Amino acid sequence: MALVDQAVKSPTELALAVSDLFNGPLVVRQGGFTLVELAIVMTIIGLLIGGILKGQELMQNARITATISEMQSYQSATNIFRDTYAYLPGDLPLAGARIPGCGTECNPLIGDGRTGDGYVGLPFWGTAGWNTQFTQILAVNADASAETMLFFWHLAKADLISRFSPRTNQPSPRWGITNPAAPINGGWVSGYADGSALPGAPAAASRIAGNVIALVLDANSSLTSGSGLGALSAKQAALIDRKSDDGFPISGHVQAFGVSASCFNSPGIISYNERTNGHPQQP
Repeated sequence: MALVDQAVKSPTELALAVSDLFNGPLVVRQGGFTLVELAIVMTIIGLLIGGILKGQELMQNARITATISEMQSYQSATNIFRDTYAYLPGDLPLAGARIPGCGTECNPLIGDGRTGDGYVGLPFWGTAGWNTQFTQILAVNADASAETMLFFWHLAKADLISRFSPRTNQPSPRWGITNPAAPINGGWVSGYADGSALPGAPAAASRIAGNVIALVLDANSSLTSGSGLGALSAKQAALIDRKSDDGFPISGHVQAFGVSASCFNSPGIISYNERTNGHPQQP
């Protein structure tokens, strides 16, 4: 080795000696990848794709868990509100005078015989076709349907729920402003289920009667919207049901609704149709 054996007297000579080592012919490798190199590249790509998919799964599970937690928080908040004020949220007469920081816009309509009647909104939601009940500006409460929006307002103003700061004078329902947005998709609406069959539910489905909350994609649409217009896929709804209820779409306190052909399996096997891209939602 010339660089080792040769006595270098100065940095200049060292630089020249090193330079001489690179003055020879430049050898450029030509040709494709070997099978081993291709295998390594494919393995790296596989790991990257696998990592991305796993990350997406973890994010979905986190959103599902957060949605369940939020749903349960509304149940607990409703019970506390009823114990405190002796009325359901949204149905509390003269709420503006009883809930701190809640003005006259928090008062449900007085004079139609429905304020304080134990129903959140109209008592025939299902019979009327499961339409979104409130589409008016929340400044003057024109009828009892305003209670479906006031339900969440009363809970928020009473400091029983978070992640939601209601604002008045909105032309129509909006997530995060008139109604809470859901962590997974869409947002929450409320109302009174009058025992009518949920949209798309099989004949064997049990009927729900009582005040409910529902997860929907669009605050201005009805629960009977078409395919692909729900807040959840059938698989997502099934995961929520299994984690919070009995895992079946037609029984328990968590039930599914949507397009029958894509959300539910055959009438003889009542379960979520998780192999399709159906979009049920659950009250």
